[in-house]
Amino acid sequence: MKAKLLRNGLLIDGTGNEAKHGIDVLIEGNKITAVGTNLSVPASYSPNQVDIIELNGRTIMPGMTEAHTHLAWQDAIYIQDIDFKPIEETMIGSIKNAETMLKSGFTSCVSAAARGRVDIALRDAINRGQILGPRMIANGAEVSATGSIVDVHPNHVRVHGLSFFADGEDEVRRVVRSIFKEGADLVKLNVSGDGLVPHTESESTLYTYKEVRAAVEEAHARGKRIYVHARSSESVKISVQAGVDIIGHADYIDDEAFDMLVENKDRLFVVPTLNYLVATLEHGPAYFGQEAIDASGYAEGLEIAIRNMNRLYKAGVRVLPGGDFGFKWCPHGGYARDLEHFVELVGMTSMDAIVSATKYGSQIMQMEDQIGTIEVGKLADVLVVDGNPLDNIAILQDHSKLNVILKDGEYIVRTLEVSRQEKAV
Repeated sequence: MKAKLLRNGLLIDGTGNEAKHGIDVLIEGNKITAVGTNLSVPASYSPNQVDIIELNGRTIMPGMTEAHTHLAWQDAIYIQDIDFKPIEETMIGSIKNAETMLKSGFTSCVSAAARGRVDIALRDAINRGQILGPRMIANGAEVSATGSIVDVHPNHVRVHGLSFFADGEDEVRRVVRSIFKEGADLVKLNVSGDGLVPHTESESTLYTYKEVRAAVEEAHARGKRIYVHARSSESVKISVQAGVDIIGHADYIDDEAFDMLVENKDRLFVVPTLNYLVATLEHGPAYFGQEAIDASGYAEGLEIAIRNMNRLYKAGVRVLPGGDFGFKWCPHGGYARDLEHFVELVGMTSMDAIVSATKYGSQIMQMEDQIGTIEVGKLADVLVVDGNPLDNIAILQDHSKLNVILKDGEYIVRTLEVSRQEKAV
């Protein structure tokens, strides 16, 4: 077993505690075994068994979690681009995206839907060590109602693409069961509409309580979870009442929905996908035209989302980063931009934004006792950042500043020199 000693860093441990200067972190195998000042190499190691990395004040922090992941989405402009891409090319692109995510400092991710079994195959290949990628909570195809945001083909054309269509409680149960049969960890339901799709609006609600509840019952009976696309107030209320586990968007909530989320804050997670809205407003006109972007209501929607996420954050609801990356104007690799939005738009402190991606990330991954903080006994998913993200949260978007990325104690990225000159004592 080899060891790594990260020496003299600024520790942001992910708990929300104040950052500490001059901290060393000892990693033995895949675990953190000591955190403190002036640590020594254990006597059981010979010099060539220990990598000593002098950080000179660089930041040590936990690996981050991307909580709304679509690794199977690859530079798409339209839903049709995802539906019609051959599954072989989709798989190849997904493998590339998984590596990109890991090398962006995101060592864990929660999928918000994929094509077919792509996520499941990715998760298993990553776990076997065949390919590089983050720890994954794997999803299947989205479950959607007729006339939903992904029902974009003419009625006489049926496509088995990014979604399965299910209407009514029995059909929802059947489809959810079929996805879990194939090995998914959770299932995504599209409960509300979205303004960029002409036949549905963001404030529309497309599934009933009984349909959502049917999905939740099937998931929870298997120890699994339900993730929902829910933008309208009614869709959020239905989702909370039905017992879903993760709510994507939640931007158009009214006071009643807000109160319900706060009341259930210890069991629910909210992932607003702010970067999708910001990026679409920035770059969408080049693809869809300004008229279509104006008609989407995204400008007003972003203002509403920012206001409601600020309220939820202040009320202690766990709001996590996850930006719907994978569209042409919102490409993979920019995941940390959501943290900048949390600070600059929502009003989080930089420390709280980091906690949302690390400690809360470990909770949504259901691995709180293993990852998410720099503490003795945790798995060594660790970043070394050339700079202080508390002073400039945007630095986490600069991959050249990610000097060391460790997952499970193994180097994914290392641009700093290693010394082995110190003898064990």
